[in-house]
Amino acid sequence: MDVEVKIKDDMKKLGCKCDKKIVLAYHLYIHLVDEKLMYDTEYCYNKDIDTMYIVARPRKNEKLNIYVPVLTSEDINMDFISILQENLCTVETGPRVNLAFIEGDFTIVIYTFTKGLAERRSPERITQMRLKEEKRNFINTELKKNKNQILNDALNGGVVDDDCEVLE
Repeated sequence: MDVEVKIKDDMKKLGCKCDKKIVLAYHLYIHLVDEKLMYDTEYCYNKDIDTMYIVARPRKNEKLNIYVPVLTSEDINMDFISILQENLCTVETGPRVNLAFIEGDFTIVIYTFTKGLAERRSPERITQMRLKEEKRNFINTELKKNKNQILNDALNGGVVDDDCEVLE
């Protein structure tokens, strides 16, 4: 039996029903084994999120890394990456997931995403931060426009209304 056919059959036996995902995972697996010369390379399937992925060690004594094949034409967002991290990352692999972007000619570019480096702000928090920044910019603009008048008033005691009383 041909090696490619055997590997793809093994991937199907893991539970993946999508031929496209199997083809992408196969090419990533071969890339990591033959070109990157990684150790302990295995293909895996997570049925909860319907994802084929590869685990491998870049060097013999390093942690296992997770590699998820993704077509370059697919839309990827932070929610997708968070789902991958929540479902695939373990104590053994650590908080990182590698997305292997695969072009139509099977060129592969790998990017690493590490959970916890920066917390993602909620849309409400982003709106609050923008409003705060707009207020700060408005105040700074007004201060710059009226700088000379403010300095002059401070040096000369400002303007005193006649109806003001001095409290003791």
